[in-house]
Formats: sequence, structure tokens, C-alpha cells
Amino acid sequence: MPELPAAINVAALGDTGEALWGLGGLWIIRVPAVATAGSFSLIEVRMTHSTGTPLHRHSDDEETFIVLDGWLALLAGGQRIDAGPGDIVYVAAGEPHAWRAESALTRFLIIATPQHEAFYRACCVPAASLDQPPDAGAIDLSVIIPAGHSHGVEILAPPPEY
Repeated sequence: MPELPAAINVAALGDTGEALWGLGGLWIIRVPAVATAGSFSLIEVRMTHSTGTPLHRHSDDEETFIVLDGWLALLAGGQRIDAGPGDIVYVAAGEPHAWRAESALTRFLIIATPQHEAFYRACCVPAASLDQPPDAGAIDLSVIIPAGHSHGVEILAPPPEY
């Protein structure tokens, strides 16, 4: 395994970060894994109502969701969790899960592993603005499935009905 650089101090103020469009919405990498010496990455996600993910799992990567604004429905462990502002949901590595925005605009943070950050990057393109992408809500499995194969994400089923 290549040696990681030392961690650096990062101030993620305002809307700073690398903005990406993909996976149905706007993703802002607020603290990249390279800044934490590979410890974690912090990503802000902004999605519109009814956008979300297919049912999937990642054997090696855990995720923590922190809802900032709006409502997020998560399906994990076979049960639906409705999370609102201030709520935190942890999903263990290997746990099949999916999520969907339940508000006009839902903002949340994801604490992810470096490998999972790389998956998000592989599924997205640089954003032209901090607005929703022109194809907001679109999930392109022809992009997501190959990116998943490269980054340890297995798509199990289409987005579930909650």
C-alpha cells in the first residue's frame, strides 16, 4: 500500500470544497481523504425530493449520514429510518442499504472512507455551479455499476419503494 501523506489542517467554511454533479444530485467534497491522511472524507450532499440510490452494499466501507436540512429516508437492516435535521445514522460495512431525499431539498453530510470517496468521484463530473445538475434525480447504472466494481460497491436492486 502506498504511503499516505501527513494530514493537513482544513477549514471547510461556507460552500467551499470540490463540487460534483452525479448520482442524482450535487456533491461537495468538503474535506477530502487526502487532507486526513486517508482517515476519512467528509462530503456534503444536496438532493431534491425522491432522488436517491439503488439498494447496494460496500463490504469494506462504512458510512455515517448526518442530516443538515430536510428529511432523508434510509433503508438499512431491512428497516426504514426517517432522519431529520440533527439526526445521525451509521451504516456498517457490508450492510445492504439505500436512501432517498424526502424533502424539496435535503442536505446531509456523509463521513466516508477514501475508497468510497473515489467511488463518488468516478460516478460524478465537475459541477458548473452549486445548483442541482440539469439531470437532477437521474441515476445512470451504466456509470455506477462499473465504478462500483472498481471501488467495492455492489448494486443489489433498483431503488426500493419505501
